[in-house]
Parts: sequence; structure tokens; C-alpha cells
Amino acid sequence: GDAGEAGKAGNERSGGGASSESGAVAELQGWSQDELELHVLWNESRQYDPSLRQKLERAGFLIIHGDYMASDDASISDTSRDEVARLNRRQYRLAWPYFRLKHDHQYIAPYALPEGFWIKDSSVVADSVADSVEFAEISDFIGRCYRDMHPSPEAVESWTKYPVFESNLWIWIMDHNVPAALGIAEFDGSVPEGSLEWIQVLPEYQGRGLGKALVLELLNRLKERAAFTTVSGEVDNVTNPERLYRSCGFEGDDVWWLLRK
Repeated sequence: GDAGEAGKAGNERSGGGASSESGAVAELQGWSQDELELHVLWNESRQYDPSLRQKLERAGFLIIHGDYMASDDASISDTSRDEVARLNRRQYRLAWPYFRLKHDHQYIAPYALPEGFWIKDSSVVADSVADSVEFAEISDFIGRCYRDMHPSPEAVESWTKYPVFESNLWIWIMDHNVPAALGIAEFDGSVPEGSLEWIQVLPEYQGRGLGKALVLELLNRLKERAAFTTVSGEVDNVTNPERLYRSCGFEGDDVWWLLRK
């Protein structure tokens, strides 16, 4: 959704992790073995692993935590910082920074919709041919909210194939019988984590609290199953989505940078 595409994956994927003595996750690695296009690297000590240099140099797309971009942070080793600078200078260009915030579900504020507005559950169900009309409606709706993004109906349908798809997390806000806003969230039961993927309000309906209502309604639907809910978005987006999410109780200061060749 707001975080953008992460690039194509290869035919085989590889990943690994390590845990500390307490059982907490201490390190994560992931990459596509065939095309080596996508890497997500993180470790608790915030140290760069020089053994991964060859894979990084061959990767066409990197996701790097803001820790490694903060040149004034004394806790980050010069080796880590210098290596990122070298990759950026020689092979990569910085794309966009993306924030990632978390809501712990401890308090979800009440909300009220303007008169005449109501929440409608989407009729989308996984593997249902009858949903083709709504897939097209969702595709068209998202395209009306963006100047440079318009997922096809087939792309929208593909989202229902993911294991994190939950039909009750696809909702509309209607102005009588006219769609005014759309919210889509996902639920990963293995964590368990909720995530907000699409929070869209048509331009003519913005400024009326509909985006906040979508977020709070989805949080209420997730709170009994998910330990927390996350959301990502462009830091430099002119609509300032981060302000909306923080007003709904999301917190955090994580920023991830995307680097592309």
C-alpha cells in the first residue's frame, strides 16, 4: 500500500535469523537467491556484516533502517556508516524514506461519523468469482485518490490470495450510497500483528474525519486478535499521513530508506 512495492522476488528465497539467550530476535536476513534483488537486514547490535558485501553489491533494491543513515549517531560504528555511504555513492540512489509506526491497542479513541455516513463491510471473499465487480470498484477508487498509482482489478484480487487476507478488514465509508473512503488492513496470526495497508479518502471528502474513522474502526476490529498494529507511509508525502496515524495513537520513530540501482 503506502509503503510501495518491494521489488520482484526470485524463484528461490532464503532467509535466516538468530535469537539472544532471552529468546528475543537478535538478527534477521532475507534475500532472493536467484536474482538477489531484495535484502532486508537487521541486527540488534546495529552492526554491518561485511560478509554480506557481495550480496549487497549485486542487489538491485535495498531496504536500510534509518539508524544506518544517521551520520551523527555515535552508537553506530563508522564501518556500518561508511559501507552504506559507499553503496549509495557508487551504485545506488536514495529513493524515499518511509516511517513505520506501531499501535499497542491499549487505548483506541472513540469516533463519530458525519450525519449520513456509515461503514459498509466489503463483500470481497477470497477465491470468489462474484467479487470481480468490487475488485474493479476498488481499483477505480484507489486510482481516484492518487495521481501516480492505480492498481489493476487483477492486482486487487491478488491481495485476497495472501495468507494475511481477512475479509472483515476491507471496509468502506459510504455517504448514503456513495463510496467516500476505503480502508484495507491485514492480519498475520503468526506474530500476531495487524497492519494497515490502504487508508484512502476521496479528495472531495477529505478534512471531514473519515480517514481517522477508518483507522480507528480497523484498530477496533484487530484489537482482540493482534498484539499490535503497524502502519507505514512516505515521510515526505504532501498529505502528511504520519500526522493522521499519530493522532490515532500510533507511536514510534523508525524510518526505513529504500535504495535502488
